[in-house]
Amino acid sequence: MKGIVLHSDAKSSGSQWGEIEITDDVELFAAVGPRDVKVRIEAAGVCGSDVALASGKFGIPTPLVMGHEGAGIVMEIGDAVTSCQVGDHVVLSTLNSCGHCSVCERGEPTLCGNPRSEWRMPFKLRGEELYQFAQTSCFAQETIVREHQAVTIPKEIPFPAAALIGCGVITGAGAIFNRAKVAFGDTVAVIGAGGVGLSAIQAAQLSGASRIVAIDVVPEKEELAKKFGATDFILSPADPAQAVLEIIPAGVNHAVEAVGSPQLLRECIDMAANGGNIVQLGMADIDTEASYTMYSLYQNKTLMGCRYGAARPRADFPMLADLYMQGKLNLDDLVSQVVTFESLFDAFEEVVAGKVARTVLQPY
Repeated sequence: MKGIVLHSDAKSSGSQWGEIEITDDVELFAAVGPRDVKVRIEAAGVCGSDVALASGKFGIPTPLVMGHEGAGIVMEIGDAVTSCQVGDHVVLSTLNSCGHCSVCERGEPTLCGNPRSEWRMPFKLRGEELYQFAQTSCFAQETIVREHQAVTIPKEIPFPAAALIGCGVITGAGAIFNRAKVAFGDTVAVIGAGGVGLSAIQAAQLSGASRIVAIDVVPEKEELAKKFGATDFILSPADPAQAVLEIIPAGVNHAVEAVGSPQLLRECIDMAANGGNIVQLGMADIDTEASYTMYSLYQNKTLMGCRYGAARPRADFPMLADLYMQGKLNLDDLVSQVVTFESLFDAFEEVVAGKVARTVLQPY
């Protein structure tokens, strides 16, 4: 079957995107276990994390099948699977949480300390076993995931839009709903108006925020940011915090860094109001350090990490799908273009340039 294989990342190979092969020779050889679900991938988003993976930011073992933001159709289920049936449409979650530890039982699967089979190898390429990236590997025509990773959605949702729920949308929206807990009338600033940032902006609007400031380096993002709910747009200046404070002198109740820059994280701290939240959402190299003065948090400011939108996929994904079906959540305009696997490198360039919300790949 067709798939995209990362043989070695950029740091190992010395090339821009590492050694990537788009091939028809990937084999999904693993058997479907009792709690497994085999999915035919219909659409997969190209996320900043895919670029980071190829660039070597994560230091993940290779070779592997890429992709982690996908949706598709259930092809086969294990004997013990009860949450979906063959033919169901599903969005895939990257969380392979155990489901029975104390944090899973209290509804915080992103904090699970006992992920199962983190480095599964269900694929082969010309006899060599391949790792599964982010427990999903959506850049393939078929994959196998755990039952709790395949979350059913209405069949009316187009696959390209549905795929984005599994990473970009839940990461951005979850930061607002689950982590910052934006309240009606709050003020919000979001640095970075890509797929994740736009989802945070839209979630802030749904939460009833009174002022939502979007900040980006790409002028064309203004129209898109305002379509998703931004009340103000700032073309990123040398001092984003000062620009925000000129609009909202007391600072914002919630400042979201959706780029992955330690400098911009400091800007978020400075633009946050006393008692405000700062959400670190963007992902930098795993060894990147950030610095700030201790006094900058003195007035009861809260600096928050946020993994995967603090998601509860089996609750949050259906909620987001329902909002889409009601016409309240705009997923369609997040899909900038739908292309084939062969356009992967063009999609990477567009992610780096920041000129698209999301490119979606279709494997057929």
